[in-house]
Amino acid sequence: MSWVGSSSFPHFLHAFKYRDRWTIIGDILKTVKNSREGKRKTQIMQSANLNYIQTKKYLNYLLNCGFLVITERETYVITERGSKFLHLVEIQRIHSIR
Repeated sequence: MSWVGSSSFPHFLHAFKYRDRWTIIGDILKTVKNSREGKRKTQIMQSANLNYIQTKKYLNYLLNCGFLVITERETYVITERGSKFLHLVEIQRIHSIR
């Protein structure tokens, strides 16, 4: 099946729109929150669909903001502050859909 000339082609491209920073931060926090013992950097990178440099940048930002902490096992765990921020991001996302 060829995508070129197909009426599905514009819809196909629309599915690959770029995410904004808040969506990426929300994806990272959600990934970590859904794990009991935390997530390793590689697991976060894969779950949030980021490359290594992006993952490192966002994790440093989230650590500096106090939204994540690193355990002795070198996993990332969400803090209470991070959970509250994630809740706000999700509320904002819902309002932007309307």
